[in-house]
Amino acid sequence: MKKLIFPFLAALLAVSACGILSSETREERVAREAKEAKMVRAAVETGEFTIDIDRMYPLRGTSKMVNNYSVKVKDNVLISYLPFIGQAWRVPYGGGHALNFEAPVLNYTATANGKDGYEIRIFVRTDEDEHLYRLTVFENGRATLDVQSQNRDRISYTGQMDFYSDEEEEAAK
Repeated sequence: MKKLIFPFLAALLAVSACGILSSETREERVAREAKEAKMVRAAVETGEFTIDIDRMYPLRGTSKMVNNYSVKVKDNVLISYLPFIGQAWRVPYGGGHALNFEAPVLNYTATANGKDGYEIRIFVRTDEDEHLYRLTVFENGRATLDVQSQNRDRISYTGQMDFYSDEEEEAAK
């Protein structure tokens, strides 16, 4: 009987601690979510944002966690710094730049996706390939990215919209 009491008390303490340690009230959470939705909407409408990538999903193989990769759209330029795993056709000797480039945006369209997010299509052309970046950005800033290239396998990513990188850049100047 004593063996059952200790795990039960530990579990009860852990569950109660979760409720006690939650520092955000319902009103604060609603306000934070509304602020995030407003920031996402503004970023999508202006066409200037950064998505920090945290996971990649190659067409062949398993998904992988990744760090320090991003996609940024600023001043009608797409800055893509993404890992690529997959098959490639007609690429320069040595593999080329893959999805690491900076190119002018030839076509940018953003549409509301119901009431929970936005669908963004970005078309760019580099000296190696043509790429279609299809982003789904939700109101909380989570994003999925699907990259379809003419000379490479399709690959997908997930990440989080970075709301503060531009503000930090401005503060540093």
